[in-house]
Amino acid sequence: MDCTITKQPKRWLDSKLKMLGCSSMKDLSVSKCKAPVKEELASSLVGALSYLSSLIEHVDRLSEESAELQEKLDESLESSVHLSQASEETFVLQKKLLESQETVVELQKQLLECKDEQLRAVTSSVKLSVQETVQEEFKSYSSVVKSGLQEQSTVTPANIISVVKKVVEEEDRSR
Repeated sequence: MDCTITKQPKRWLDSKLKMLGCSSMKDLSVSKCKAPVKEELASSLVGALSYLSSLIEHVDRLSEESAELQEKLDESLESSVHLSQASEETFVLQKKLLESQETVVELQKQLLECKDEQLRAVTSSVKLSVQETVQEEFKSYSSVVKSGLQEQSTVTPANIISVVKKVVEEEDRSR
């Protein structure tokens, strides 16, 4: 068996073509293959079959590896699809979260506006109430002062005696 066929197939093929008197595979014919000695042809045939066998083994192994790679590629593709779906779901959830946050902000604005309106109403009510109370108290104080002045505007001896008696009685009580 010629060992060079598995290591350098091109060189081996060229040497066999040369032995048959051919410069390339186009020149090869049945008549040219009949000329060499049987021993040389038999040896070349064994080498070629051996080489063909090793090529078939390589092709089978590559087919198995290709099938395994295809299976891994399919798994990877499926994972990629799941990842893409998860990414899309995450995007949708993030969008919903953002919309919810915007709604919360809008509701907080409305709440603040309501609170401001309530504060203004309470402030206005308190101001009005205080103003009315102060005006009423001024009026009552004013009327008391006026009535007191009118009663005391005429000084008579009887009024003086009455006032002095009241003062004396109050002093006696305090002792």
